[in-house]
Amino acid sequence: MLETGGIVTEFHSKYPGDPSNFPKRNRIVAGLSSATVVIESAISGGSLITANLANDYSREVFAFPGNIDRLQSDGCNFLIRKNIAHLITCAEDMAEVMGWEKPTVTEPEQTDLFELPSVEEEKIIAVLKKMNQLIHIDELNKKTEMELGELSLNLFNLEMRGKVESLPGNNYRIA
Repeated sequence: MLETGGIVTEFHSKYPGDPSNFPKRNRIVAGLSSATVVIESAISGGSLITANLANDYSREVFAFPGNIDRLQSDGCNFLIRKNIAHLITCAEDMAEVMGWEKPTVTEPEQTDLFELPSVEEEKIIAVLKKMNQLIHIDELNKKTEMELGELSLNLFNLEMRGKVESLPGNNYRIA
């Protein structure tokens, strides 16, 4: 599967994708994954079903905390409050819990020339470069005009690729 990909399902290949079957599909995904990260979810969102399945399978669950006034944050905040999910604010949080160590690099690393940033990621990078200083996630949220969940996901992806650095207090800068 690592070399050529694959499909894991319990449905026939011509079976239509029905939303009522998503929890069954997510059960497989949760079982195959080492960890589940919930970026944003309402209290009854499908992400919570997957997170609870992952927890039942003794997999690590992570959730980004959200604004207490937003319904889309209720699920993440619930998972954190009930100790189902680790609170995550940056890639280092996840790496620490998962026991991932940063490799020691003695020579410069060639970046992937074919991995182009998305439009949203470009927007974030442009704001960070323009500010040329630490910027709090709330300020970044205002300047990019992105939903907080979308912003968090893009920051996480940029951080995992080494493009953005997360610092204490929900501050970010170009890596």
